[in-house]
Amino acid sequence: MDTRKKKLDFVKPPVEEVVLSILFQSLDRLLAPHLGEIWQEFKKDGFTRVMEQPPVMPTMETFPNPSQGAQFHINVPDLPRIWFIHENDSQILQVQRDRFTFNWRKTKSGQKYPGFSAIFDSFEGFYNRFYQTIKNMDIGLLTPVQYELTYIDQLPQGVGWNTLDDIGKIYNPFVDSQHLDSFWSCADFVNLRVSFPVPNLHGRLHLAVGNRVKHLEQQTLQTDFTARGLPENTESEMSMWFKSAHDQILEKFTSIFTEDIQTRVWERKP
Repeated sequence: MDTRKKKLDFVKPPVEEVVLSILFQSLDRLLAPHLGEIWQEFKKDGFTRVMEQPPVMPTMETFPNPSQGAQFHINVPDLPRIWFIHENDSQILQVQRDRFTFNWRKTKSGQKYPGFSAIFDSFEGFYNRFYQTIKNMDIGLLTPVQYELTYIDQLPQGVGWNTLDDIGKIYNPFVDSQHLDSFWSCADFVNLRVSFPVPNLHGRLHLAVGNRVKHLEQQTLQTDFTARGLPENTESEMSMWFKSAHDQILEKFTSIFTEDIQTRVWERKP
């Protein structure tokens, strides 16, 4: 069965976190009091907790052809990155001088993944209000230079795998290594990264596979999919870009995971 031609619907999807982000030209006039005003805008939506984090340095997708990919001078933001955390703990808004980010994350067992459409609608609504708040404060205009979409999927140890010898049961590229003298025999750590240029996103899709320790006691195999890029017309194509990025991630997802994991463990619906 070619899962790439079927709409994916799982009873137990592996999605641990979804992150949508817009990188824009630095708002150098954004000061700490403005962050307080931004918090007041979203506090009424349940974002009642605040945390300071170090600012994130931008990672820009660049290409040999200068007409592809955004080009701009990168400065290290000198204000902290602020987390506005929802009272249900599963949503975070992140703001720094050159970035707006929305996280949906799984925070408890059995929590339902709401689906990409619902997550994107929330992100778009919050970003539009952030845009208007910045405009009302008259501290500059938001000029996007890159979009980013990340999916983090996890498969706990004991669910479909026990040691890294079993990696051929999980990832299609390693199926042929599943035998007694497997290349993976006795391995205790894996960290693989692959990048793919995606012309219609004017960017790249990055794939990372590694084993992690979750909650300090349980190993998990984590697969990260990150798309970065920027359409030619940012005003009208933000929605189209993120949906195309989601489709690209979905295609790689169905390609990399084995049929057995998708049907037996995550219970893909027919």
